[in-house]
Amino acid sequence: MTSTNRTVEGRDVKSAYARWAPIYEFIATPTVPARKIAARRVNAIGGRFLEAGVGSGSALPLYDDNVSLVGVDLSHDMLKIARERVDNGLKNVEAILEMDLMSLAFPDASFDGVVCMFTITAVPDASRVMAEFARVVKPGGIVMIASHFEAKAGPWQVTDRILTPFSKRLGWNPSMSIDGVLDTPGLTLEKREELPPVGLITLLSFRRTA
Repeated sequence: MTSTNRTVEGRDVKSAYARWAPIYEFIATPTVPARKIAARRVNAIGGRFLEAGVGSGSALPLYDDNVSLVGVDLSHDMLKIARERVDNGLKNVEAILEMDLMSLAFPDASFDGVVCMFTITAVPDASRVMAEFARVVKPGGIVMIASHFEAKAGPWQVTDRILTPFSKRLGWNPSMSIDGVLDTPGLTLEKREELPPVGLITLLSFRRTA
């Protein structure tokens, strides 16, 4: 059963990340190795990618020139930092846009792939977001999701339980089940990887098959 304190709405995200923006990259340091791995996977594919939940743009410098990027996020404050990064010479970034992941303003089959890092747990309806990712990716394209999902055992399970009542203030749900992203029509899970720190981050790679 999903309790009300786990529901994160758009206004919660905007409010939380207005606070987090100045220090986000410091507090997100444990996610850096996972971001590098996800970016390497994207670089190996190449093409036009949507980074959904681009935030402050900390991953943007990790992409090679064979990757053309559009970054979107709901947080105006985080996007200001991302745009400064792009202005400093990231020529493979087409645009940084303020946008709701549940209603992407792109035509069908606009991208060769979507990469979404540490954002799927910060949306009110993950299944709706996944459906949008499937829609905007070309047939045969890739959707990659990197995130922490609800731990079923171990020390992270305790951490999840402690943090979950503060979901609205945090701007994400520490106890979101992975089940909400695994069953999306048109997307087939090809690979599931556990990334460092071990037990904290999972990378899911889907293929658009329909």
